[in-house]
Amino acid sequence: MPEQSERTVEVDLSAPLLQIATSVEEHAEDEAERDATAALAFRHTAQAATVAAMTNQLLTRVEGLAVGVERIPACRRGASGVGALATWQRLKAQGPAPDPLGNWSYMRSLAHAALGMVTSLRDHRAAEQPQVFVGRPGLPPLTPPAP
Repeated sequence: MPEQSERTVEVDLSAPLLQIATSVEEHAEDEAERDATAALAFRHTAQAATVAAMTNQLLTRVEGLAVGVERIPACRRGASGVGALATWQRLKAQGPAPDPLGNWSYMRSLAHAALGMVTSLRDHRAAEQPQVFVGRPGLPPLTPPAP
């Protein structure tokens, strides 16, 4: 019986993996935005347990978003990314204030930091996408030459 030779086929998976990673990142950003928006809608009279649960959720979200924003080169972060990271560092270092509205204010600050980080990540992703523009009505779009 003749021996079969092994064949290896190399396939470039960079495009599908990038698409999957982008989809996961967008989902995390959407969830963080949803939680931050919900936190900002809380009244200052919300139950302490509810504020604590939302604060815990936001801490988890912001921790993950901060990793993504920190990976953006500092010169490309934009004001929202720089400000959100500074706010996050301050919130980590100080924690909630010891006054009656301290936990509620801390939760709201986390929500604002999350929204700033989401904005920064989305702006960066949009800037990295190749821009398609049409300069000739009725004809196919032209793309700028690759650098």
